[in-house]
Amino acid sequence: MRRVMAVAVALLALLGAAGLTWAQAPMHIQTVQDFLLGWGKGTWEGVTGKAMVKVGDKEYAIDPEAKKSDAQLVLPFKGLATVRDKGKVAGVTVESIAVKAGGEEKKGKATVSLAEKDGKFTVTGITVE
Repeated sequence: MRRVMAVAVALLALLGAAGLTWAQAPMHIQTVQDFLLGWGKGTWEGVTGKAMVKVGDKEYAIDPEAKKSDAQLVLPFKGLATVRDKGKVAGVTVESIAVKAGGEEKKGKATVSLAEKDGKFTVTGITVE
């Protein structure tokens, strides 16, 4: 019984630490994750702004406010990392993403472009490699 309790306490501690770590993610990473999840699920909750998705040589519009998109994100995505230009946040890379557009599905890496205003970030574009 003691062993079961010890394991339960250890698991709760790990889960709590994981939750604490995620809650401390930088604002730009949270913004990109929220945008991608809203786009992928089609709910658009809490997502603002308009963006263009570039897949190969074609571009597709994403308009969260109108709840429409000319391209579809296939969940899941993974591996978000900050892109900086001269020390300033310029975007976020996505290690693995899949987008359906124009009757085709493209998988690979992506770069999400961001705009910052008054400390808040907005997704402006996504380029799938």
